[in-house]
Amino acid sequence: MAPPPHLLPLLLGRLVVSGDLRRCPAHLRRIVPLLPSHPHLAAALCAVHFPLFPSSSATFLHNILIRASASSASPRLSFAAFSSLLRCGLVPDRFTLPPLLGSAGKLPAFPRTGAQAHAQAVRRGFLADVFVVNALLAMYGALRDAASMREVFGSCAGVADVVSWNTVIGGYVKCGEMESAKRVFDEMPRRNGVSWSTMVGGYAAAGELDVAREMFDRMPAIGRNVVTWNSMVTGFARHGLLPLARKMFDEMPVRNLVSWNAMLRGYSVNSDMDGARELFDVMPEKDVVSWTCMISGYAQAGRYQDTLELFRAMQTESNVQPNEVTMVSVLSACANLTALEEGRWVHAFIDKHKMVLNNEYNLGAALIDMYAKCGRTDIAVKIFHSLDRKNVSAWNALITGLAMNGNARDSVDAFEQMKRTGEKPNDITFVGVLTACAHGGLVDEGRRCFQSMASTCGVQPEVKHYGCMVDMLGRAGLLEEAEELIRSMPMAPDVMVFGALLGACRMHKRFDVAERVQSEIHSLNLNAQQSGCHVLISDIYAAAGKWFDVLEARQVVQRGLASGNGHDRFKILAEA
Repeated sequence: MAPPPHLLPLLLGRLVVSGDLRRCPAHLRRIVPLLPSHPHLAAALCAVHFPLFPSSSATFLHNILIRASASSASPRLSFAAFSSLLRCGLVPDRFTLPPLLGSAGKLPAFPRTGAQAHAQAVRRGFLADVFVVNALLAMYGALRDAASMREVFGSCAGVADVVSWNTVIGGYVKCGEMESAKRVFDEMPRRNGVSWSTMVGGYAAAGELDVAREMFDRMPAIGRNVVTWNSMVTGFARHGLLPLARKMFDEMPVRNLVSWNAMLRGYSVNSDMDGARELFDVMPEKDVVSWTCMISGYAQAGRYQDTLELFRAMQTESNVQPNEVTMVSVLSACANLTALEEGRWVHAFIDKHKMVLNNEYNLGAALIDMYAKCGRTDIAVKIFHSLDRKNVSAWNALITGLAMNGNARDSVDAFEQMKRTGEKPNDITFVGVLTACAHGGLVDEGRRCFQSMASTCGVQPEVKHYGCMVDMLGRAGLLEEAEELIRSMPMAPDVMVFGALLGACRMHKRFDVAERVQSEIHSLNLNAQQSGCHVLISDIYAAAGKWFDVLEARQVVQRGLASGNGHDRFKILAEA
């Protein structure tokens, strides 16, 4: 039985002091798989203790460490272990390179690692070993390097087996090269269920559902397994064809949890949360994916109360533990309901279960956002400063949170600090800082930020950024400059841009500008988007006592309502 990872340093220390580490290699065989969570211990053992064993045992221990690192959260450690093996004068064997190549496939940000692993395979003469060849093909497929995969496959055709062919097909599918995948599939000397399932799944994922269904129907019944069925269900659901997805789901001879989750996700991503709930309630078993799919679906559909109620049910009615993805959606619900007490409880739950705030799920950013939307920017700032790594999402949550709470200067200062740290702002960052400038009257700072978007940060301004600028200039009474900015836009302005300018016209009683805006709206033929602006125009005319114009503007609104033009969307503008 392996020791708990947190006790590993203590245990190793005792084994070294007692001499048992040298006398009993079996201890090391149990300990080495745990070393990826302790890279400094791994380095010390490789440098000091592994060389004390005979070369065959030392190579074996290095191989265990390489394999353990490849399947860990730190695949780069595989290369450190491999370097140690070479420094010790050891010779890699046929078991060394496959996990090393697997690690390289997980490191697209470090393309040289893959090339180095390939070079080792060539140098050591392992390209005649089908296991190494298959690992090499899988690496290039994972790296989306179709050209290198094709070259390896062509040069090693003599040793290729059915796994090699399937790996190449899967690699082409990952690269989105379905024609190449089909060519290899047609050339295969012998196909199996994996070959067919990969092709069906590839076509389904690419949205070529007719071809996917044709291949599915041609597929030998004996090879049509639950994976193939799941690919079809997922493909139909992902592209909004819920009736067809449900038909396939109902026809499945055997379903597994993945099948249920695929159908559940289909309902969720297509905003049919009632259909999702009906399916969820009859599922024979549920895992964290099932619960998270429902909770996230409710949050994305704006059903925040349902989000929190289902999360409570998850705690009381199941033994399934939520993960970081679950908690991001729960925090989103708390934020949008400004439910501070529930948000505090969720924060305590996250701390209790030692969930990671600094990962790709941006749990830390979700916490910052929740506290900011609940008005507790003091806690939001503390959480931000507690993060070990502050990515763009964390900065965006802080900048936007400060802006929405009236801390304009602090928001702009945070933006400047972000740039100093080297973190690159994105489009959301600029919406946050420009909003801060608009609400804080920081016109000069707003102009500088806007001008620096493309020139300094490589972010091309979008309609939403122009809308923020128009809002800022309008609030400051610079309506002519706002008009000129709209005229200079490289894309057509939308109702949000005109709504911001009309709001400024109402604020500053600039009826002349409002009339010009009205003409622009008519000339651009905004159709369904007109009614929201006409509500604002009606208010402006009313303030000026132009009652005939008020009547005309309101008649336009009524016509929009009668034709189903979506007036509700723009009611928000009128009430802003």
